[in-house]
Parts: sequence; structure tokens; C-alpha cells
Amino acid sequence: MSTHHTENGATLETTEATPDVTPGNATGVTRRSLLGGVGAGVGFATLAASGIAMPSLVRAQGSKVRVGLGLNYGPFNQPWRRGCWKIAQTVTEGGGELVTVRGEPSKNSEQSSALALLDRDINVLVLGIYSLESETAYIVDEARKRGIKTVGFVVTVKDSPAVSENTWATAMTIGYHMQNMLGRQGTIAQTAEARGFYTPFDQEADMLSLMTSYEPRMKMLPFISGSVSTEDQISKGRDNMLALLQANPKPGSISAFMSWWWPLTIGAAQAMQQMGRDDIKLYNHYTSDQLLAGIASGNVPVVFSTDVPYHTIGERVGKLALQLGRGEKVPNNVDYVPVPTILPQDAAKYLDEIRAMDAAAIAYLKPFGG
Repeated sequence: MSTHHTENGATLETTEATPDVTPGNATGVTRRSLLGGVGAGVGFATLAASGIAMPSLVRAQGSKVRVGLGLNYGPFNQPWRRGCWKIAQTVTEGGGELVTVRGEPSKNSEQSSALALLDRDINVLVLGIYSLESETAYIVDEARKRGIKTVGFVVTVKDSPAVSENTWATAMTIGYHMQNMLGRQGTIAQTAEARGFYTPFDQEADMLSLMTSYEPRMKMLPFISGSVSTEDQISKGRDNMLALLQANPKPGSISAFMSWWWPLTIGAAQAMQQMGRDDIKLYNHYTSDQLLAGIASGNVPVVFSTDVPYHTIGERVGKLALQLGRGEKVPNNVDYVPVPTILPQDAAKYLDEIRAMDAAAIAYLKPFGG
């Protein structure tokens, strides 16, 4: 990972790739309106009228592979940005061209960005990270009509290869560590973004609840909703934890608290400090420079954390996109990446690596609207 520290945007600025950046929701086309138009029998006439042009022209043989990518991450989505950076870098340094549309972290914006990219003469469309396979199937079908291949970025995509985090392994890694630390007894609470907003969080929370249900001396409290990425989640995490502590004022009444998203973890730590509670084992999934700095300094008392190596996912997705664009045969398999784990004593080292990657990602993606 140390090589990331030396990477910057200079190489990108001298390539032949020309960024193509427009607002993610410029078309105003929704899944419902698209399906309604096609269902009414108007087909491509409806698509053209709604701002989505007719199928892309066939590109000349030997021309560069053009890869479409929606940049829909927000200020809290640092891991996502790192993944987009590696997709961009892998595609451009592999001789391809990156075409981007800027949006915001939501399913609607993500799908609007994907629809807009279909009209940008691309060869491959990257889909991710919020929308489920069932929610993007109509986009894949339209891409196929235009001769555009698709690849999944942290999500599965209909009849397409994908690279994703291992949600079940993540939950088991957290769960086994927690059970051993607590001696398989005690009461646990957990939080993540609002259910339905980001499916991996739902899967991980459900898996931890399932593991806990098989331990006779352990209890899982009802899930605590932590809002969505477009809101102030640190404040939400603090308010939620304050409410939990006020409802359970006796020391030892809560043995462990699992936060599946780092802003909520920071908020929870602030509430624990405010209430003078140091009896709760704090667990975390996903990291950022702010969180890691807090762990390293002791201000955020996380005892164990996992992360998602988005930079690894992005690199693999970029390679798949180039392979698909060049007409290579790629099986429609889902490749799952390993689960990184972080102990408090490792936080400072991990922080240096994250800061180096974030600086490189910001510089590299700037010309693309990132």
C-alpha cells in the first residue's frame, strides 16, 4: 500500500482521456418513467424524448475502451472515493478512457447517473454501490440493446461479473471477536444507516443478530437506525447513543456496541465520553482518517474494527471493465475481497496509509469532477 503515497493526478492530466462530467440527475429520468415508456410500446422514441439518446454508434475497431462511471460519493464516503480512484487509474493507465457523471450518494442519483452514461458512447458501464441487482436490471437490459457491457462495483449486476466486499465474512469476523471478548455473555446493541439504504449493512446487522441468537447468555437489542449518508451522521450517532445510555444507565447493562458505519461510531464515542461511560466495548466497521486519528489518540475507544478495501475492489473492477471492453470472455462471477481487521495499536499505521490514498484519490479524480 505504500506505493499509493507517490501517486497523484499528474499522470492523468497528460493522458488522452477527456473527462466527460455532467450532473448525475441531469436527465430527470426515473426507473418508473423509463419502464412506463417502454411498456407503453413507444420504445426508443420515449428514450430520445426523455433525454436519453438512441443507441451508441459502433466504435471503430482498435479504438480505446470507454468506461462509464458514476461518481456519486459524498463527504462521508471516503472508501467509495478510493474505489473510484482505482477504477479511474486502472482504466486510464490500461489504455482506456473514463467517462464520468457526478451525483450524490443515493439510489436515485446512482441510477440517474447510469442512465445518463448510456448516452456517452461508452463500451462498458460500471454499476454500484447502492442499487440492488433487481433495481438496475432495466439499466442492464437497455445497455445490452446498445452493445454496452456492464460490471458490478460492490454490488451484483444482472448477467455481469462483479467485485464486492464479503458481507457475511465481515459480520462473522466481528461476531466471533465480540463473543470471545465478552465471554459469550451480555447485552449488545448495534447501529448502521437506515435499513434499505445500503444493503450490505442490513446483511451484516442481520448476521450478527443471528450469531447472537444462538448464544443463550447473550441478547441483541432492537436495531438503532443511523439515518443516511446525505445527513449529519456523527450528530445522529451521538444522539442515538445518548438515548441508549439514558435508557440503560446502569454500568454493565450494555456490554458491547456495534457500529457498522464510521461517522456513527464517532458520534457514539462522543456520547460515551459525555456520559462518562467506559464500560461498553465499542466495535466499528469502515474507517476514515478522522476515525483512525481518534482511535490512535484514544478519543474513540474502538476495541476492534474491520474495513472494506475499496482500492482493491476498484482496481479489480477497472481490469474487468477493460477486459469486457476489449471483447474478452469474462465469466459472470462475483469476486469477494478479504476482510481487513484493525486493532487499536494498528490505527496509526493504517491512518498513514489511508491519508496517502485519500490524497492521491482527490488529486486523481479532480479532473473528472470528483
